[in-house]
Amino acid sequence: MLVVPDQQYPLICVAVSKGTELSQVVRFGTVNPNSTSSWFTEADTPQTCVIHVTQLERDTILVCLDRCIKIVNLQGRLKSSRKLSAELTFNFQIEAIVCLQDSVLAFWRHGMQGRSFKTNEITQEISDNTRIFRLLGSDRVVVLESRPTDNPTAASNLYILAGHENSY
Repeated sequence: MLVVPDQQYPLICVAVSKGTELSQVVRFGTVNPNSTSSWFTEADTPQTCVIHVTQLERDTILVCLDRCIKIVNLQGRLKSSRKLSAELTFNFQIEAIVCLQDSVLAFWRHGMQGRSFKTNEITQEISDNTRIFRLLGSDRVVVLESRPTDNPTAASNLYILAGHENSY
């Protein structure tokens, strides 16, 4: 859901596609329950492989794609400021993310990498090609599972990542 200022009900995001205008990196396909005429926006461009979408602030949306996270406004244009980097690029295929107040944790097959929203610097990292990692939950506590790469059906280890509060 995307909360839009001056609207009684939030927009329901049902798709994300490549932007159709020059400065628009993504386009949100939404259902607008505030409209009396047409609820749906037209979907004329193919959908993009989106991992996660989160509204961080009134006019700030985080969109996690294949290997990058883009911070955009409600119109899908990159939003750069002193508080946030507009793009965070990773050298792995992102499988899941956890948004924190000042950073994001990106999880991949063999680990996890934390990046600062402000500086784009790596804040923490786990990388082990002998293990397969999977994010199990991030409601209040970040829980991570790992199994040996050479025996994915073996018993798993569970980890609780400490110090991660105020997630969105």
